[in-house]
Amino acid sequence: MNCRERVLRALKHEKTDIVPYQLDLTDEVHDRLAKYFGDAAFFEKTGSHLAQERNESFTSYASFKFRDMFGVIWNRIQEGDFGVVEEFILEDAEFGDYIFPLPDEKIIDEKCRRLEKQKDKFRIYHIGFSLFERAWTLRSMPELLIDFKLNKEFAHELLDRITEYNIAVIDIVSAYDIDCILFGDDWGQQKGLIMGPQLWREFIKPRLKSMYDRVKSKGMYVGQHSCGDIREVFPDLIELGLDIYNTFQPEIYDVALMKKLYGDRITFYGGISTQRLLPNAAPDEVKSEVKRLMGILGKDGGYIAAPTHAMPNDIPTANILAFLDAVKNQGIG
Repeated sequence: MNCRERVLRALKHEKTDIVPYQLDLTDEVHDRLAKYFGDAAFFEKTGSHLAQERNESFTSYASFKFRDMFGVIWNRIQEGDFGVVEEFILEDAEFGDYIFPLPDEKIIDEKCRRLEKQKDKFRIYHIGFSLFERAWTLRSMPELLIDFKLNKEFAHELLDRITEYNIAVIDIVSAYDIDCILFGDDWGQQKGLIMGPQLWREFIKPRLKSMYDRVKSKGMYVGQHSCGDIREVFPDLIELGLDIYNTFQPEIYDVALMKKLYGDRITFYGGISTQRLLPNAAPDEVKSEVKRLMGILGKDGGYIAAPTHAMPNDIPTANILAFLDAVKNQGIG
């Protein structure tokens, strides 16, 4: 059973010989481990089950600044994958002369061809900042939340235009042998939804349905990333046909209860805390907790063991190695 076959069985909620797993790393940690192992290709030897490409592309703008494909300038002087938005393009609740981009078919083609080559992996194409996040990076989060109440027509049109872009990306990706589209869009806080369930259902859910339906019509699985507490809309996501939920933070959710409630319909991807466990625990504690969570969440399939987010630089190398030891040596010790 190769990695792809193992993930497909997990998605069908069938038992697998081992729980499929993924080592997710920020760029900084990837570089640190490459130096540690003395091997730039170390990641290929971890046994990670997923092959992934991201739709985001950036061009250099100035020192520590980059422009994304929607024209937003990001400042990356602080460590992290994306940095912070330098300034917001849509200062008022109107589009003015702003022109929404079209997907770059050449870049998408290159990424999908790389994915296709990894036939023994479960191949995921990420569309990050897929809706709410894309809207607030253009408008700012405070203004967008105000728009949800006071400028509804503008907010609906903004989200519709972002959805049109995403569906165009899906259509391009669907020409390739890709297993899954994973949408990235943070809706949660440490407790509850940023915009609350009522506004989520008014503004976010209808566009998710359009995107999920398009993915399903192309024969691919649907994944959704959202940090934070989104338990209020889990029934909605199941109704929409979600297959994989990431990031599944154990600080927020009762892991055993969520497995009991939804584990036969959704595959959880994540669950190994980058907020508390991985940066703070001793290596033996990391191994023990990873094995405990795999025992709960991996029962009868429906789980991909992974950190709750790409591992940031505050996680000691010893704890990353402990995570790998636990997932690679399941059933031993």
